[in-house]
Amino acid sequence: MKTQISLLAFSAGLLLSACDQPVKENPLFPLAAGKSWTYQVETVYDEPDGKTLRYTLEMRNLGSAALADGSIAWIRRSSNGHEYWLSSNDKGISRVAMQIPTRDQADMDPEPRTVLPPALAVGSSWTTTTVPYFLRRRNEKPAEFRYLDKFKNVPMVFTVADMDARINTPAGQFEHCMRVDGKMGMMLWNDQANAYKPTDLTTREWYCPDVGLVQVERDEPTTAKFFQGGSMRMKLLHYK
Repeated sequence: MKTQISLLAFSAGLLLSACDQPVKENPLFPLAAGKSWTYQVETVYDEPDGKTLRYTLEMRNLGSAALADGSIAWIRRSSNGHEYWLSSNDKGISRVAMQIPTRDQADMDPEPRTVLPPALAVGSSWTTTTVPYFLRRRNEKPAEFRYLDKFKNVPMVFTVADMDARINTPAGQFEHCMRVDGKMGMMLWNDQANAYKPTDLTTREWYCPDVGLVQVERDEPTTAKFFQGGSMRMKLLHYK
């Protein structure tokens, strides 16, 4: 509770930080106040009972605020009400706290979650805990795996696959981008084998200079009739 109160107490600083940015701004993940990105998100669920969900998501940088230990966090808020508190220093960019729409206070992460490490080259890798985005159970509640305790902090290994990628999105064509591939192994029931088997959930992310994240692809397959997987694509529509 003390950590939450300390975060909330400093949130007023956001109103005073409309022009700030980190001393060493990472062009692949800009944190300067006032920048914003709008994405088109499409999630396609597998058959049977397949469906497609589409919506737009906006991310906006609010500026900096001081944490209880005197360090600085950079706040990024999504249009669905989530707020991400990020650090930017010689250890790279990491998430240090998060606030969800159902809470009026941000919660510190037990350990910083790496977003991008400081040294980036093809083959660079790091591990960050995450959750399944949309993998779900068909006949149980809660349906989504991300709400089950055993799947709330699953390690995903990220690896830089390309430092000179080209990609097209509705926002335009981008060059000299970095592509990061993520892989998360989970033990899921396999109907064909009639046993639990390792299943890879994968992510591909494109970061472009002076823009940031422009596209994400996430695949969460399943071969069990009681589970439902699918794929998600998030593409940049416009930014400013």
